[in-house]
Amino acid sequence: MTPGELREEVWNLLARHDLALHPTPPHGHHPNFKGARRAAELLLNTPEFQRARVILAGMDAVLKPLREAALRGGKVLLLPHPDRPRAFLRLKDLDPRRLKRVREAYRYGEAVDVEKEPIDLVLIGAVAVDEEGGWVGKGYGFPQSWLRVEAPFATLAHPVMVYPRLPVEPERRVQLLATPHRLLRF
Repeated sequence: MTPGELREEVWNLLARHDLALHPTPPHGHHPNFKGARRAAELLLNTPEFQRARVILAGMDAVLKPLREAALRGGKVLLLPHPDRPRAFLRLKDLDPRRLKRVREAYRYGEAVDVEKEPIDLVLIGAVAVDEEGGWVGKGYGFPQSWLRVEAPFATLAHPVMVYPRLPVEPERRVQLLATPHRLLRF
């Protein structure tokens, strides 16, 4: 199996069983899924999220509850610039209700060198993960392969996205995985 075949397998499962939420179909995305808010709640209650002052997050719909909670909690939120590769934005003291579309983050954020930011936690979407911390993403975009951050990486996944062990080489490792019913640490 190739990473592309794995992605197609997961996306097709989510679509076939009506488990994907907006944006649909899930193909080409880090999917939003039924139960994602419950998974986010588990992650929100971790010491890693609670202690974090600076959070780097992807722009995927599945991560919206986490981004909003970070802003409501007075945390600094770093986002990839929606239109400029390798560019990042810092959002601070922003009411999350003002950020109706995450693609408009450039209106409220200031440009930053992400490698100079004291990042405490990285939130990423996923296509497939395993029970050993292996992660496969959508194949492009955030988190970029060149991104080197010493903070823990955390993701959300529907149970059909979680394998005992990925059938392909992981693209990266995560330290926290939240599903609607459990939290795994690696």
